[in-house]
Amino acid sequence: MTKDIGNFHYVECRDLDTLITEMRKYIKKEDAIEEVKKAYFYAEEKHKDQKRKNGDPYIIHPLSTAYYLSQWRMGPKTIIAGLLHDVIEDTPVTFEEVEEMYGTDVADIVEAVTKVSYFTEENRAQMKAQYLRKLFLSMIRDIRVIIVKIADRMHNILTLKYMTPDKQKLIAKETLEIYSTIAHRIGMKSAKNLLEDYSFEYLNRDEYNKIANLLEEDKEARLEIINEIINDIERKILLDSNLSDVDVFGRSKTIYSIYRKMHFFGKSFQDINDILAVRIITQNIDDCYRILGWIHQMYTPLSGRFKDYIATPKNNLYQSLHTTLANKDGIIFEVQIRTREMDDIAEHGAAAHWKYKEDEANIDIAAKQREIDEKVDMFTRLMNLEKLASNGEEVEYDKTIQVYEEDDIEQTFKTDYLTAMIYVLTPDGHVITLPFGSSVLDFAYKIHTDVGNKTIGAKINGVFSPYNTTLNSGEIIEIQTSNDAEPQEKWLRFVITTTARKAIEQSLAKKAEIEKKEEKITNQKLIRNTKREVDRYIIANNLKWQVNSVDEIQRKLKILDYKNIDDFLLSVGKGDFSISEAVNFVYVSKEELKDIDKINDMKTRKYKSVVGRDDIRINGIERISCVLAQCCYPVPFESITSYMSKTKGIQVHRSECVNIVNIRKTKDILKAEWINSKTKNKKYYAKVRIETQDRPGILLDIVNILTSRRINISQIKTIANELDYLVKGSLIVEISNLEELNSLLNNLKELPGIIKVKRVLSIGERIDF
Repeated sequence: MTKDIGNFHYVECRDLDTLITEMRKYIKKEDAIEEVKKAYFYAEEKHKDQKRKNGDPYIIHPLSTAYYLSQWRMGPKTIIAGLLHDVIEDTPVTFEEVEEMYGTDVADIVEAVTKVSYFTEENRAQMKAQYLRKLFLSMIRDIRVIIVKIADRMHNILTLKYMTPDKQKLIAKETLEIYSTIAHRIGMKSAKNLLEDYSFEYLNRDEYNKIANLLEEDKEARLEIINEIINDIERKILLDSNLSDVDVFGRSKTIYSIYRKMHFFGKSFQDINDILAVRIITQNIDDCYRILGWIHQMYTPLSGRFKDYIATPKNNLYQSLHTTLANKDGIIFEVQIRTREMDDIAEHGAAAHWKYKEDEANIDIAAKQREIDEKVDMFTRLMNLEKLASNGEEVEYDKTIQVYEEDDIEQTFKTDYLTAMIYVLTPDGHVITLPFGSSVLDFAYKIHTDVGNKTIGAKINGVFSPYNTTLNSGEIIEIQTSNDAEPQEKWLRFVITTTARKAIEQSLAKKAEIEKKEEKITNQKLIRNTKREVDRYIIANNLKWQVNSVDEIQRKLKILDYKNIDDFLLSVGKGDFSISEAVNFVYVSKEELKDIDKINDMKTRKYKSVVGRDDIRINGIERISCVLAQCCYPVPFESITSYMSKTKGIQVHRSECVNIVNIRKTKDILKAEWINSKTKNKKYYAKVRIETQDRPGILLDIVNILTSRRINISQIKTIANELDYLVKGSLIVEISNLEELNSLLNNLKELPGIIKVKRVLSIGERIDF
């Protein structure tokens, strides 16, 4: 099974001569060729006792990796690294040995690729966050690391047929989710397309064959149409205009890209317009726009279907003009127009900037990498991950401090760097890349943490918009700030990037710490003053000789659920009890308080607070400090019940929650009710469980529904079963009331691939899916 994309020959390389022949097309220095030969024989010797799954000598794998690198016109050092990329991992060879023989550059790449090899789905359970961190850092320090790794994965996926079915699906799934996406982000389109199609064939063979058959059925008719269009363009435009050095040819869409349009957008095969596509490669940018004008005179342009990626390049280096047209017969097709350099970068992306030059021996690696960093936004953003310090230490970088827990790292990588992206502009025309669904706040924090912290809104295309506005590609964003602004907890509902979320959480934590210290000082002062008031009352009423013992006072406090006398005095000082009540019940009373309602009333008082909830009334008291239980996540306006926990305070449950039913048997229940007028502008958590087919993009579809409804995701967890293509997951979302929650559940049920959607009503609840 082989497939060519453009000029890329996707086959196994089984002999050294094939590699050398390819290299001689662009490397003229014989000593460079000899160095590669030397590395080949060295790798062959070290791998001599190792075999591939199909019984072939192991050397075929690194040889094929090197062959792909040579087709991308990589330099001899990169090709040597490709030949040696497994020697440190799979043989006794050390870093020092490689460094001594081939230099530090080669040794660093080989070592980094070795560490990257831990980043595999098959051993993900054992994988540590440090390996992920090394992958990210290796990518930003030397792009050649990931280029070698992509070439390595391309040969792995090409020979996947020799693995067991389970292993095939594991590797194919990881390739589709991680490596093809990285290839896309760094502009390596040919690698991306090959990895996608081969992975997709193993993950969903029925759909793959279905689309392949559809392409084959219409192939002749499609070729006839596209050839007629090409001839028409060449005859009426190129020849008449006397332009030279212009190529016009047809471009076929890949199977996986067709599947995505059919599956994710509900299109039929016949509705996909850009299966028919013409690519025009010209000499310079002026010719691109000149040809665009002629094309628009020849055919009818479709409204809203023109994109100028030359003026506004994508942040994976891609530049081209795209226009969708209709001919006189109503046939719709796409035309892409770009220069030769743009076409090279479109196919090879970052790899095109590492193409071998004869003076490579004197190349400045750091300068070369900076050139890539400036052009590929992914790397600028990944540089923030240098702040991923072990053990949660803070590391300062570029005047911004972020702290990432180890568990956050993989999720950060996937959500911030491998999801669908939008491209927006700063007022000075700088392109900023953000995950789909990002808000003004995400953009502001992308600029700088200090800008994000002071954001009050933004001008979007010149029109002022609030900070929670969702951004769209192509918009010009000018952040509006105020020195009086500061992050608020509700901001967390409007951001999706980990960078923004972490910055907001850090600011809130810092503010809370300051407030806590101030509150502690205030409380200590209040306790001292209250103690003086109690002492004055006892003396004034001649109760000094009737004061209870310390043990008796502690027993009284226990009845009221107070841990110590200071906590009680603080409650008295805040007005929960009068001085008279405090003295007569706790300090001098010898009588037992047996009235349960009276006890509950006194217990509840200590939870009354100016910062207590204003949307729930407990035992008739408003502004009560209470917590909505996380086992059942009650929301307005369903029936609720509460009880007093000795360790967690007042807990509010759904009245039907299995936990509150059990508590009724042993605890005193407090009456609870919603204050309807106070719930209107609040958000409440609800937990939803979903079972769906494990199709690409399902998570993005779910996020799109939530984004369109302005519903924030507080938490998401998924578990995939590669054997039956099912994913089971849970979402914690923020909604306004039960009506909104039910509407969301209905919307989610309508998504293609969704099997079941259900609200989780209690911890440990058995759900049959």
